[in-house]
Amino acid sequence: MLAPDLSTAVWRKASKSETAQGCVEVASLGGDFMAVRDSKNVTKAAHIYPVSDWQDLLAHLRGERPTAGRIVVTVADQLVILRDGDGVASQPHEYTFHEWACFLDGVRSREAQLIAA
Repeated sequence: MLAPDLSTAVWRKASKSETAQGCVEVASLGGDFMAVRDSKNVTKAAHIYPVSDWQDLLAHLRGERPTAGRIVVTVADQLVILRDGDGVASQPHEYTFHEWACFLDGVRSREAQLIAA
């Protein structure tokens, strides 16, 4: 897959993250893909996932699926690490527990801005 043009992407975050300095940010890319980045380091390449993989992750985080599928979430050393488990060469994104908790709250509340359009 060619790298999509993210210059016009509309980045969104969970409502509890609005005042946070760092957070999980997502952008819907034409309904077929979702982009994910860390707002603390926007120069690091965003992760791009098919909407189906993004929906699998959200369902897993809400406790509706036993596994997250392609998107791997690891908790280590007071960080939550998000990486692509499909062998795609991309740098993992690291979030603090607070940043991840704000994101999880939005996921569990089914906030529209976190769900693929």
